[in-house]
Amino acid sequence: MTRVLRLHHVAIVVQDLEASTAWYSEHFGFVHQYDYSLPGSRATMLVHGEARIELIQAEGSTPITPQRQDVGTTLRSGGVNHLALGTDDLEATIALLEAAGVEIVIRPADVPNDSGDRFAFIRDNERMLVELLQPAV
Repeated sequence: MTRVLRLHHVAIVVQDLEASTAWYSEHFGFVHQYDYSLPGSRATMLVHGEARIELIQAEGSTPITPQRQDVGTTLRSGGVNHLALGTDDLEATIALLEAAGVEIVIRPADVPNDSGDRFAFIRDNERMLVELLQPAV
């Protein structure tokens, strides 16, 4: 059995980052935690207790579509981008999944916000992306 402990966050590709941030804050009480950017995209992490929603606005994104199998195109589809599960041992979890024949899409790497967190991506049985995240603390 893998060492998944809890749901860590859900990422949603949006068309208007500011409007979506305001909507989740206004309707559900989510609070801004931090912003970051990568080439071609801007993002905001929102929190409410232990719940986290990562909103991503990417250049060229479109409203949600059924095609979410290609890692290279998933950031351009609106709606839920991926499911993220927290783990306390990313390397061991990835090794167990790989041994079970699960496709590893992105091997363990550092999250690009200097937090010390590490992440990896796999595909589930429907080829949906699932992120595994090991917090630094």
